[in-house]
Amino acid sequence: MNGKIFRENDRLIGSREVEDKKSCNRQLISCFLASLMSLSAGTVTAGWSSTDRNFEEQDLKNWTTEQESWIISIYVFGALIGALPSGFLGQKYGRKSLLLWIAAPMIVGWVICLLRLESMFLQCLGRFVGGLSVGATTVAVPLYAGEVSSDVLRGRTGVLLDFMLCAGILYAYVARAVLPGLRLFCLACAFIPVVFVVLFSYAPESPIYLYNVGQYEKAASVLRWLRGRRFNVKNEFDKIETSKYHDDELLKCGRAMSSENKNFLTKVAIISFGLVFVQRMTGAGGVIQYSSTLFKMSGSTIDPNMACIIVGTFQFFASGVSFLLIDKVGRRTLLLISSAVITTCLVLLIFYFSIIENDTYADSPWRISLLFILCVFISAFRLGLGPIPWFISTEMSPALYGGRIQSLAASFSWTLSFIIMKSFKIFFEANPVMLWCTFTVLSATGFLFILFYVPETNNKSREQIRIDLIG
Repeated sequence: MNGKIFRENDRLIGSREVEDKKSCNRQLISCFLASLMSLSAGTVTAGWSSTDRNFEEQDLKNWTTEQESWIISIYVFGALIGALPSGFLGQKYGRKSLLLWIAAPMIVGWVICLLRLESMFLQCLGRFVGGLSVGATTVAVPLYAGEVSSDVLRGRTGVLLDFMLCAGILYAYVARAVLPGLRLFCLACAFIPVVFVVLFSYAPESPIYLYNVGQYEKAASVLRWLRGRRFNVKNEFDKIETSKYHDDELLKCGRAMSSENKNFLTKVAIISFGLVFVQRMTGAGGVIQYSSTLFKMSGSTIDPNMACIIVGTFQFFASGVSFLLIDKVGRRTLLLISSAVITTCLVLLIFYFSIIENDTYADSPWRISLLFILCVFISAFRLGLGPIPWFISTEMSPALYGGRIQSLAASFSWTLSFIIMKSFKIFFEANPVMLWCTFTVLSATGFLFILFYVPETNNKSREQIRIDLIG
């Protein structure tokens, strides 16, 4: 008799484990489908810089350094504008609806570039329109992922934004090297958001959004599909209601907000904007966009196209490592490791460009070390500082304020990125050593900021994080 009971219990435990695995897979698949827009955003971020073979194309002019810097960086200006209203739109119309809408400017942008490559104005217009979608993606994807994921999966689903962004960058590097012209490259990139719209149409809406707009039955149904049939929906609704209560309390207080709530929101804002500043001031955006230029100007013997693909492969796999470690090691630990290694690489870049300025080292094997330094630099960036600032603000923020803070932080990020993209090549050509010295000082300061100010949010609910920040 006892043996029969034990066998029944084993079957129950086994079926529960299978159901838990299915629910985890459904959450990951939903976030993966949303992150296909990040894949598309990666194609805009990289792969546009002209290579030697492109100058032979009749549909592409040999732009000056100033013109090229505008063509490359203009998408960032679009991104900072596209990020601003995205939090509000997602709150009003739903996370899923917003993601489906932002595929449209991405497709239109690539089509404009595809049709009129000979016009600098239309190239800039196409890149700007695509940039609107890139900025909105960096707000909409983390918000969606954070709301369809359980606390134990939130780190991995958050990293998917950056992981797919890296996949898009690598896709662009390979496509630019393999395809015979920019028109085919634009066509290959325009295909991705079309696929996204088709596949993501089958994904569920955010259960938190559905609950907040009064669609309780749909919210319960989505939660059971995402978390399993035995999932305690009432308990999750209670958590959402508690979060709404705190949000309403903050909203009602307005100017008369308690010192406790003011302290909480101030800390969230400082950490969110501070991490974005540290992320951008490593110079990683300039390195990714101008990888081929760095190799050409350093005199390295490695083919610039091949070097870009190698660097892109390293950052793709490093982002994959971050995906595997984020919920085991924790956000803060990965941020510290990432910042420390990046600062070390920046110091090495100072020495590297100091040495190659001396003509006696013109044929030195030391030149090939640039590839190694950049691979380690980008890998370290993708391990922590690349992905975590994009989603940590949504973990810390109250649900009502999460979209707004994420939108403002993303716009601030793209503003800094625009400044770096526009000026990187100019300063690099003028004085590369001074450029790397500046990034080194800022990166070292960022390490201290993370060490003394950024808390751990791993496997914690919004309420637990709120208590930690207030305390």
